[in-house]
Amino acid sequence: MFLTSLELTADVNERRLALTRARQHGLDWPEWDFWFVARPDSQAVLVKQTWEVAVVTAERTINRAFELLPQMKGPLPSVIAFQGTPSDVELLLLRSTEWTTFEVGTYGTTLKQPTVILRHFLGAGRVSLAKNLVEMLPRELASIDQPEERVAEYFHYRQFFTIWDSLDRVVECQSLEVSIMNRDTRIAWLSGYKGLIDQAYDAVVKLLTSDYMMPDETGDRRSRELTRVRQIFVPELILRLHVMLYASREHVPENLKRALELANIIADSMHKLYDDFLHLDGEGLGSTLTLCGGRR
Repeated sequence: MFLTSLELTADVNERRLALTRARQHGLDWPEWDFWFVARPDSQAVLVKQTWEVAVVTAERTINRAFELLPQMKGPLPSVIAFQGTPSDVELLLLRSTEWTTFEVGTYGTTLKQPTVILRHFLGAGRVSLAKNLVEMLPRELASIDQPEERVAEYFHYRQFFTIWDSLDRVVECQSLEVSIMNRDTRIAWLSGYKGLIDQAYDAVVKLLTSDYMMPDETGDRRSRELTRVRQIFVPELILRLHVMLYASREHVPENLKRALELANIIADSMHKLYDDFLHLDGEGLGSTLTLCGGRR
């Protein structure tokens, strides 16, 4: 297809223009579509065909990118390691959904394709790329309510990155503390620091005690990918939260108790968070429970 041949050579505005011109000149349409182009009363049908071409272009671009990318298998990646520069194939995958963001009529597909890509990026430990994709998507996607499974997954991704950012803000605020502060400045800093910690704690606990990224029992590709994402990020969120609470104990003494109580949340059979630790190594869960519950 002409449109898929553009790959990374065109920016988002050029892609929008290319899609419009393809409709005007019949590029990437099957022959029978020209019957619609010749009829003035067929505008609605032609618009629908434009949507279909946008969807097909996005799908073919995604499939091409996945053919070139390594499969997600083997050891889980580290998300605290340095994030390397995205490859051209990763950027191609990142931008593949642009084709379905130009028209409201394709938003249903816009919601489907990014969830597939987000599972790949997060499963590969490419947090920055996944976050970039979420930020690229139209805000109007938040108003879509069907299908529920896809909507819930998309909402969880947005929720996850809100929490990820909140944890980063706590670290940034903590770094602003200096040994020499006047009384008013220290009070203001402490109030802000405590508030950010409370927000992050509430958000993480709420996420982890919900059905966050919970795979079904089918064992299909989507379920396996969700399991991998949970195995990477459930332990990471808990450990980051624990470190945050423990590090703040001198300024906010009650946070030590909250840090220790994380062990109970992990061990609670209702939430089954312990399943997401068992892959680490033979002592993964035990060492984490000891860390969260044993510090004094």
